[in-house]
Amino acid sequence: GKFDVAVIGAGSAGFSAAITAAEEGAKVALIGYGTIGGTCVNVGCVPSKALIRAAETLHVANAADRFNGIEASAKVTAWKSVVEQKQELVDDLRKAKYSDLLPAYNSVVYLEGEAAFSNSGGLVVGGKVIDAKKVIIATGTRPALPSIEGITDVSYLTSTTALELEALPKTLLVIGAGYIGAELAQIFARAGVKVTIISRRGLMPEAEPEIGEALTSYFESEGISVVSGISYECIEEKGGSVVLTVKDDRGKSEILTEKVLIATGRTPNTESLNLATARI
Repeated sequence: GKFDVAVIGAGSAGFSAAITAAEEGAKVALIGYGTIGGTCVNVGCVPSKALIRAAETLHVANAADRFNGIEASAKVTAWKSVVEQKQELVDDLRKAKYSDLLPAYNSVVYLEGEAAFSNSGGLVVGGKVIDAKKVIIATGTRPALPSIEGITDVSYLTSTTALELEALPKTLLVIGAGYIGAELAQIFARAGVKVTIISRRGLMPEAEPEIGEALTSYFESEGISVVSGISYECIEEKGGSVVLTVKDDRGKSEILTEKVLIATGRTPNTESLNLATARI
């Protein structure tokens, strides 16, 4: 049918837009593609914070000897169970905050399918034309790959797949030191993985320098190796390891790791929308 508003993207921003429009009396088409709920509940805020809290219990227990007369310790006995519990939370919250919420809004119609603007200026979803007066684009982002030679030829983790690992690696190299790379590095380090985090500009480069300096000190005290002031040469798989070659003032060097996690930013999910035809 005809809609006042079409919202492309069924994540937190898309749901907020659709519900707000419905409460103002609009008839809304909410268009989802993939798992309902988007990044936050499925692969972002909720799962990462669940694992952060799990890893925090390990850290607090293992740091108890800072206090005289107290002895405590903790270890991971089954990382798969930790990840399964995390996933149960994700599934419950997706249902409570997203899919179960829709029936309360009669003026919101949920449509599943990939949306694109047609050459005639309309909106098409799964081959059907949607008649909407206004369109809101809330399609979110996905992990972006850095321009390192060989990056597409190695097996790498992203912020999504790292949270799905059912077995902990012995070593992990995190490429990218923004907030996503930093929090994932600390999760795995506290779980017992030997972690190296590397970036051209150091930890938290977009924040005030004092924050990066303090965080570097904290990370090193927890056994995380922090590497910065380098340029990337290439990355490859060699002898069962992933090998990153970097260069600094002293020349080239290699970093070997069992797993590599790419956390160098995000890229928008817009290429399939055919935005040029809509003059966007």
